[in-house]
Amino acid sequence: MGVMIKSLALATVLLVVAFVPSPASAIAGTATFYTTYVPSACYGLEDQGVMIAAVSDPLWNNGAACGRMYNVRCTDPRNCKAGSVTVRVVDRCPSPGCQVTLDLSQEAFTQIADPDVGRINIEYNQGLESVVEKRDQDLEAQSYVIMCS
Repeated sequence: MGVMIKSLALATVLLVVAFVPSPASAIAGTATFYTTYVPSACYGLEDQGVMIAAVSDPLWNNGAACGRMYNVRCTDPRNCKAGSVTVRVVDRCPSPGCQVTLDLSQEAFTQIADPDVGRINIEYNQGLESVVEKRDQDLEAQSYVIMCS
């Protein structure tokens, strides 16, 4: 039993390392910000804090984006602040009105850029938190199968 637990722990570590997003996997896009966070398409009236975002239709994927975490970095040299921000998807930024990839909360936008600019170029990738959460769910399902076999 101890060997099985060690093997499962090692498999978890290997999966996490294998799926750590790299800067090379960043995707170019655009971002703006919004200020009314509740209600949201994903969580209704449940408050999800302020480090949140709405995503455009291609990322929305019929609601599959709900809860995903994205690491976002501003790439406009004149308007950017150093660093990046991690946001959780809580809403949809529907077409045709949505002309950006991510619509960040004002708090998230302000961490990476001057809000007076309004719209910025970004690079983003799915955050490690989303990948680990998905892998944990997969491992729980596999563990259940192993224990029941």
